Amino acid sequence: MNDCYFCNMIKKDRIDNLIIENDYAFATGENYFREGHCTVVVKKHIESISDIESDGYFSVFDLIKKVSKALEKKYECEKTYLLSIGDEVNHLHFHLIPKHKDKSSMGVYCFQKLVETEGKPEPSDSEKSLLVNQLKGYIQEL
Repeated sequence: MNDCYFCNMIKKDRIDNLIIENDYAFATGENYFREGHCTVVVKKHIESISDIESDGYFSVFDLIKKVSKALEKKYECEKTYLLSIGDEVNHLHFHLIPKHKDKSSMGVYCFQKLVETEGKPEPSDSEKSLLVNQLKGYIQEL
């Protein structure tokens, strides 16, 4: 956690390109991968969405909603993509990327890359049913 990019940013109390924040999260605008690309970052160092405390969900998704609406207004786009990956920076954060009218769908790229690297699974109905029943069981244990 000492070398965590976001924790160091928070510790220094210097959040570059801050758009909005609350007690639980903050949003920045960076234009990393596409014009308008923003990031909403949870302030507490957690690595998975399943680690968010119940009272934190509203705070995080309130910022996501506000930034999404602002992006949609600025770019006159129909929606904002929401991604949470965290493979390179293991601190829970969400990428908000506007779907520009003149740009290709990101869903095509995301899923196309998975198919290219892993192949396209074709589970049988019984495999799908098994997965659903297992997940239901895990949820009941929570």
